[in-house]
Amino acid sequence: MSDRRRSFAYPTGQLLAVVDDPARAAEAGRALVAAGTSPSDLTVLRGDEGADRLDGLGRVGGPWRRIVRAFQFMTMDQMPDFLTYEAALRDGRAVVAVRARDRATMLRARDALLASGGHFMNYFGRFSTEELVRWDGPELAAPDYMRR
Repeated sequence: MSDRRRSFAYPTGQLLAVVDDPARAAEAGRALVAAGTSPSDLTVLRGDEGADRLDGLGRVGGPWRRIVRAFQFMTMDQMPDFLTYEAALRDGRAVVAVRARDRATMLRARDALLASGGHFMNYFGRFSTEELVRWDGPELAAPDYMRR
């Protein structure tokens, strides 16, 4: 499993899923590797550090990142989902990202993640995003920056 600390610019070719129990996210990682996913194609994000890597609004990455995120938010259909993934991480859940180079790999990853309690799954393709599984977990708490 990748432990890279770089940010997610846009997860082209990746399936992202929320796993409510971070311990089950590690289990999902092992199931994905057993199903043939290369550990280098797998990233498990947890907590504030993981949320900062997603940085859906560009609050962590500075002014340039804010500009990039604002442009992405306005032009990319599923970019608002980054805010949900980020909120899930800040709420104590995990996000599993799997690089899937073809549809068969993506579907195997989806099935392994479903078996491990994954939900809110989106596959971010080069030209479109496919919603695979809708949010099916406990309600998210609104992040501090959304509360008034």
